[in-house]
Formats: sequence, structure tokens, C-alpha cells
Amino acid sequence: MKEAVDRVMKAFAMKHKQMTPEQERRVRDEVSDFVAELLEKRAAQLSRFGDAVPGTERQV
Repeated sequence: MKEAVDRVMKAFAMKHKQMTPEQERRVRDEVSDFVAELLEKRAAQLSRFGDAVPGTERQV
């Protein structure tokens, strides 16, 4: 997750070069929260399909 936040912050800093340390901290916190939410949603999606392995359907 840290790598994703760092990539977003680097891209954001390129467009907003005059950020104060406080602004940068707030943006980093918001980005971290957003990425964490995305990862939670993705983990929930993957866990729903965790038992299903492609090509190994159960035959009844």
C-alpha cells in the first residue's frame, strides 16, 4: 500500500509544487485512507471467489 500512496503523492506533487508540509500531510492521509478502502473492497471481492478456482468446477 505504501508504494501506491507514494506513487500518487509523487504525481500530485508534480502538479502542486507549492504545497506546505501540512497540506502534504493532509493529502497523504486522504490518499492513504482512499487506498486502504480500495484494498478492503478488493479483498472482499477476492474472498467471495476464493473457493472457486478456474477450470476446477465441481461435477455433481
